[in-house]
Amino acid sequence: MKKARFICFLAAISCSLLITASSSYAAAQQDTSGVIIPIYLQYWHDLISQEQSKALGMAEKLNRHNQGSDDPPAGYVQIKDVLKRDIDNYRLAIEASDLDHRHKVLYLNSIYVMLKIMNREWGNGDLSPALIPELVTNFHEMLNADRQGGSIAPFVKKVPYEIGAININVFSQNYGYQEARIALLRKYAAQYPKSFLTVLNQSYPDLANEPFVDTVVARIAHAYPELVYNYATSYTMVGRVVRRNSDPLVQAIVKVGATPDKAIRVFPFIDYIVSGKYTVPQLQKIAQDDDAYYLLAVNTLIDMNRGIIDGEDFVGQPAMEASVKRSALEYIRQVNELHESPDPVRFACANKLTPQEIYYILVNGQQEIYTSSFVGLFKRFMQRMDPPRGDKLLMSVIFDRFRKFITLSSAYNTLDPFLGSMSQQNANVLMNKFVDGLQYTKGLAASVDVADAFGSIKDSALLKKLQAEVNRNFEEMVAQNDERGKVLYGLLSTLFNTRESSDQDEVWAKTMSQKFDLPPIDYLPFKNLINDSAGRVYEEVFFYGDKDGFDSYAHFMPTFQNGDWRVNDINKYFLTITSTKGRPVTLFVKKPISDPDEDEKAMTVLQEYLTKNSIHPTVFIHRGHSYHVDATLKELQPSAELVFLGSCGGYNTLAQVLNISPNAQIISSKQTGSMLVNDPIIRTIEDQIRIGNDLKWEKIWNQLNNYFKNSPEFYDYFQDYIPPQKNMGAIFIKAYKKLMKGAKIETEDE
Repeated sequence: MKKARFICFLAAISCSLLITASSSYAAAQQDTSGVIIPIYLQYWHDLISQEQSKALGMAEKLNRHNQGSDDPPAGYVQIKDVLKRDIDNYRLAIEASDLDHRHKVLYLNSIYVMLKIMNREWGNGDLSPALIPELVTNFHEMLNADRQGGSIAPFVKKVPYEIGAININVFSQNYGYQEARIALLRKYAAQYPKSFLTVLNQSYPDLANEPFVDTVVARIAHAYPELVYNYATSYTMVGRVVRRNSDPLVQAIVKVGATPDKAIRVFPFIDYIVSGKYTVPQLQKIAQDDDAYYLLAVNTLIDMNRGIIDGEDFVGQPAMEASVKRSALEYIRQVNELHESPDPVRFACANKLTPQEIYYILVNGQQEIYTSSFVGLFKRFMQRMDPPRGDKLLMSVIFDRFRKFITLSSAYNTLDPFLGSMSQQNANVLMNKFVDGLQYTKGLAASVDVADAFGSIKDSALLKKLQAEVNRNFEEMVAQNDERGKVLYGLLSTLFNTRESSDQDEVWAKTMSQKFDLPPIDYLPFKNLINDSAGRVYEEVFFYGDKDGFDSYAHFMPTFQNGDWRVNDINKYFLTITSTKGRPVTLFVKKPISDPDEDEKAMTVLQEYLTKNSIHPTVFIHRGHSYHVDATLKELQPSAELVFLGSCGGYNTLAQVLNISPNAQIISSKQTGSMLVNDPIIRTIEDQIRIGNDLKWEKIWNQLNNYFKNSPEFYDYFQDYIPPQKNMGAIFIKAYKKLMKGAKIETEDE
């Protein structure tokens, strides 16, 4: 989310600059342009020059970066010109004008403050350098308007918010300042509706009664109802603004918020509350019963999806999807926890569930479900179908997430019985539909599902049919000149064809790397892991403060208690593990802490230490349940070359990792990881790093495979772990981005 930065320190800066100029200036100085700068004004010119130098330095750094990439140094010359030539012209024009001393100081100071704020916002990443020429021009227009006694408001209205937010604060004494603030708030609402309520509350409380604010709140409610819900019961100024709004949807949200009992379960039904189909008390009563609530939520989600096909709009649909997933995970956790119990006991919670309810458990469980849990629930899913036909079942759920279901079924070897429950003709139509229409899907999730399924399907006849359908789609995209479709199906076709021609992972991975100009897939060069001049490899390991975190931590630490490693307990939040033999390697290990606040603080303390010491780890290891993955990913750095996730979580997690660290290789698991598998994998990798070897994945995995064969109870778990050279989803995303960049097509929605 774009951060709003409102600069309120102008007055303080201005006051500090009114100190008497340094006595070291003994005479007026002449600028190279011929303009004579009096000693009593030289101080402000020097301040401007300092900020100019900083800005030009950042511009030069940007230019060097762009020259080293596939992109041209866009706008560099223009940015350089406005920062040097235009700024010099502005300050010298002020100096040469007939303004009195006070006004010259005022306007020279305004140039300095504008540059200082610009540099800060640019350095923080909150101002695109592409906006700098427009910012400087807009500043000059405001300066001229102010000199002539005019209003700055018209000039705020015609520029993007980021520009207006900087320049408006330089002219806070202008008579049009308040009108400009109103215009700026309107502009913010249009550009950043998701954070409008927060910004209104924090920075513009005096504008809460402006007539347009109520219209904006209603518009936000229809696009992002959960944001309005968050303020519905708040005692803040924005809370009052929300409660006074007369829009029916806003009032329904307020009503839900006013009755906090089970509000999180009631809120997704907001469309049906507005329509009068349900009342809040009715939904609260149903929400008390987990089974009854889940049945209603699933049926309502199906009803929403059916309505969307007919052109209806449901603002609560995303919240309903999230609520169904929460309930589904509760069932999965019950089944997982009873994994040592007899099946009648273990799967008792599913006894009353409809096949549609089990379907949504299966498609929502990728992050946490055990293989045995999936297989057991799938068995009951098949038994409950009436008629016992998979095609009818998919029709009953409006084919919602059917690609994910097929992908998971192929991964857990249950696809054949599902396809066998329908006619051969319908099975063929379904699998064709599985690979068709990817060019119309938003993002890459559906395409990654297809790529992942391809890596799991064992039926050679089915694979050939899918391959033919992919090739047919590719030819169609070429004929239609659909650039995105050509990339998607061309990439899938290559995945199919190269994989078919080589059964060896290493050979196939090298072929893919060469074909798409990707970094190595089959191995990770040791040199890529080194990130300081001493040749040291830095890593981060994350444990969390629940029972699983403490158990995993207790099992992990003894594996490093030998002569090859030294443990150094830094503080109560983290420790280091450092190699004593071989190459220099340091692991920063976040400790698990039972107190949630302290556990979160441990993350902050560790990251502050790494930042202070300019340490950028290249290996990141997540140890904990999948619901902690987001916390780990927040600490991920672009320097990451290897990311060990355990339970993967599918496309969304892969995409998050690769957006932050585009070259990262990823190790994940199809189900919740086990510390009895995680630790041998990690230790094997660490030994290779300590020796200074490249991480050759096929060799490492063969070694681990032989190790786990001696422990049959863990061998099945190990089979669910996916090494980087077999991670079809990650390979697909990397290759897709490379191809789209080569085709110069934006991928913002990916």
